[in-house]
Amino acid sequence: MIRTLITHELLAPWQQGEEVDDAVFRIAATFPIRWFKRHDYMIEGDELFGFDPNAFVQRLVEETGIAHTWEPIRTKIGEGGRGFAMCVLDGGDPDRQAKHQARELLWMIFKRFSPILDLVTSHNDGENAAHNAAVLFADFLMDNIDLVRQIEASFSAGTGGGRLDLLTELERRAQGGV
Repeated sequence: MIRTLITHELLAPWQQGEEVDDAVFRIAATFPIRWFKRHDYMIEGDELFGFDPNAFVQRLVEETGIAHTWEPIRTKIGEGGRGFAMCVLDGGDPDRQAKHQARELLWMIFKRFSPILDLVTSHNDGENAAHNAAVLFADFLMDNIDLVRQIEASFSAGTGGGRLDLLTELERRAQGGV
């Protein structure tokens, strides 16, 4: 929680270098935190945090009496928005890197939206579940090779993995849409 607030530069009046005022910790110890399941691939309405950072800063202002004006940060993925985070490999062949990024993005979408994946992983032991999930994902890639190539091309071009129409179409297809 505190790392998030520091990252978003919301604690400036209560932070001196690496040190954070005790009031921040006191309030953090009593501040409501929601159960939070972070998705690799986020869609409209997904929570970005397990707490409301803006409400935290407001409470900090009220309890400490220290004036602070800040630009409220977004706490959910906005209307029509998508978000994903992935590890980018440094160096190497750019085409191979684009394929890796496309495959990683497609796995995130498949993992989040495919109802059959849940069935396979819940009804099989570890080894069979992993094998069956791999086969289903390979089928998903092959069935959608046209979109896979477009996603790869967007990573190769440095545009970050895809247009909203490509992503929503992959979501639909992962859910069983043809």
